[in-house]
Amino acid sequence: MRPVVFTGDIFRIQSRGGITRYFRETIARLSRPVEVLAGWHQSPALGTLSVPVREAALLPHRRGLTRPRALLNAAWDRGALRAAARRGAIVHPTYYRDPESLPRSGPLVATVWDMTHERFPGLFRRRFWHAADPARWKRALCARADRIVCISEATRRDLLAAADVPEEKIRVIHAGAPDWTGVAARPVPAVPLPFFLWVGDRHGYKNFLPAMEAWASSAAGRATGLLCVGGGPLSAEERTAAARCGALERVLQRPAGDEELRWAYEHASGLLYLSRSEGFGLPVLEAMSLGCPIVGSPAAALPEVVGALAILADPEDRDSMAAGIERCLEQGRTPDGAAALRARAALFTWDRCAREHERVYGELD
Repeated sequence: MRPVVFTGDIFRIQSRGGITRYFRETIARLSRPVEVLAGWHQSPALGTLSVPVREAALLPHRRGLTRPRALLNAAWDRGALRAAARRGAIVHPTYYRDPESLPRSGPLVATVWDMTHERFPGLFRRRFWHAADPARWKRALCARADRIVCISEATRRDLLAAADVPEEKIRVIHAGAPDWTGVAARPVPAVPLPFFLWVGDRHGYKNFLPAMEAWASSAAGRATGLLCVGGGPLSAEERTAAARCGALERVLQRPAGDEELRWAYEHASGLLYLSRSEGFGLPVLEAMSLGCPIVGSPAAALPEVVGALAILADPEDRDSMAAGIERCLEQGRTPDGAAALRARAALFTWDRCAREHERVYGELD
């Protein structure tokens, strides 16, 4: 049985997030020997893992640190990855990276989260002050990998359509629903009831501005607030758009830990998840697990996750989104609807996710 060595890429990019959670939950459940090459990272969650984590230092995000951290990690990785190759380990990068930085021999597993960059290249134009997007290495990494994990059938189809990848290398492994046991709900301060909920990033393909405008123009929008959890403070563009819609005082952004997030899911009239593209959508699974209604997009992987239990709306059509939001408010949160959502969420478990990763690694032993 080969050990698995995970690179620290995603833990260096974000302190918390969907991909960070996916790997943290999976790694903790693997039965074979595991090591995480954290290096200089910014994820406190690594300290909770009960597996060996090789870290140089925890460096919280600060402006100007990204480039120096990357250079330090590139040098740190070389020796650690050479040692992994000598042990015959399976190397599994936690995000996209140049395959030339990985051992030239030995088994390699890559994970593809979505094909949004390939489907909407115009949304990812690089600004001169930004670091180059690691997704530029996606195709090369897939070509080098012995196995490719896609987090949904939708992502698998998009990958096959966009890249020359042998289908027999691909395995689909869904994420798991969260376990809220022991998480006591804590109210998000200053949130008027009723409200709709937006969780996570709001940029580009996430489609926040059109969705917010659809909400604000709907009868439901005039009677509710919109709580944005995470994703950073509202930008000047978002505030201007909300003011133009006459909704600036009803659009709130708040950071939230798991306690506040649980409260938000349990009290929202519905989760708005109207992305133009999505590889999976962990907030949808989180909402389902707490019985929160969902207004979602059929263009994302959402139908694969939620089945027929979401209200679907065209993310390119404001009237369609507004109608979906109004329907969600009219239907309300019912015991039967909440029970159906929870039952669907229970089909997605982190234990199953880990077992399916073990199966992939077993193919390379």
